[in-house]
Amino acid sequence: MLRVLGSRDYRLFWSGSFIANLGVWMQQIALGWLVYDLTRRASLLGTVSFCGNAPILFLGLVGGAIADRASRRTIMLGTLGVSAATALTLAVLTASGHIAVWHIIAISMVAGTASALFAPAMQAVIPSLVEPGELLNAISLNSVQFNLARMIGPALAGLAYGTIRPQGCFALNAAGFLVMILMLARVRLPRRPPGAPPPVGRALRDGLGYARRHPVIAPSLLLAAVMSVFGFPYIILLPALARDTLGLEATGLGYLMAAVGAGAVAGGLGLSAAGDLPRKDLAAGGCAVAFGLALSSFVLVHSVPATALLLFVMGVLQTVCVASLNTTIQTVVHDGMRGRVMSMMTVILFGFATAGALGIGFVGDRIGVPRALAGGGVVIALVASVVLARAPTPGPRSAGRLDVDGRREALKHK
Repeated sequence: MLRVLGSRDYRLFWSGSFIANLGVWMQQIALGWLVYDLTRRASLLGTVSFCGNAPILFLGLVGGAIADRASRRTIMLGTLGVSAATALTLAVLTASGHIAVWHIIAISMVAGTASALFAPAMQAVIPSLVEPGELLNAISLNSVQFNLARMIGPALAGLAYGTIRPQGCFALNAAGFLVMILMLARVRLPRRPPGAPPPVGRALRDGLGYARRHPVIAPSLLLAAVMSVFGFPYIILLPALARDTLGLEATGLGYLMAAVGAGAVAGGLGLSAAGDLPRKDLAAGGCAVAFGLALSSFVLVHSVPATALLLFVMGVLQTVCVASLNTTIQTVVHDGMRGRVMSMMTVILFGFATAGALGIGFVGDRIGVPRALAGGGVVIALVASVVLARAPTPGPRSAGRLDVDGRREALKHK
């Protein structure tokens, strides 16, 4: 299961990502507390979150086109440097007592722009760090490190906040980015083949057309989009569920978030232990159906232990589904399209969830959050069932067609 960590380059990438994500989650908790201390307005928490994610929604596809044109190492190192600078700026402004909400919003947008450019390049380099048969392990363990950081980072922030204050958490986040820069600089990446890339506008049109026509990538992106819009907002809306349905305070909410993180870690480790599944698309579809049914169960669950158990199960299913979809796409996509296609996944997983939360939250204000989430679960289960029923059967003919598609795209970039 962990033999993929035997790859020096993947090990450096994984370790640097984990350290950086620890800082990101520490900053997220500290920033939320700081914003509420400054304003006492819960609505501004959502505003700051939206401003941080909006650049991914609007610039994510551009980031993918850039990742297919420029050096992915340069993109990652540059955007990590910008992210470190934004965290350090927050630390200095907070320590000096000059921090204001508009500062936080502006800095969040700059950091979000850096993330929109970083994520597609990061996703696109993973296949070059491991052997093809280890790709599912690599993606699963990458999900594990993210969710481990999601479990540990907030706890560290809670323990350290009283001593080092928010500025200390921001400074640690900046330090985490710098550590990742140092580790990433040591990673050996293969040279990209020379060629004159098309203009960005044409590159985006080519990428969208390629994904839309691809018999494997198109349904995978559709399933990810439905999961993101109708399912993943449950995490964003969890505070309302905890307070209004379960009568919990902030500490109880923390336990529920930990249950999601623990399930995600368990799902990632289990998927990695299972090895290279022959039909990852079927695994993703089956987990999506189960996730939709679990989400629908929120209308039936009214106790804290049962909710925590349900969230743990959803964390498992969500991680297995996303990792399987990610691996399915990474396995079949042509490298000349990899950055653009993976940027679509980034926009879907991060940008669509934010937009979905607005819609689900609007409905939840009228019929209750559990019912709104349950309705989303029904949509997911139905769409996933259709995707499963229409899943292509692999064979020599389909493999040949994918190879021809790849050759055509390669010719476009010469």
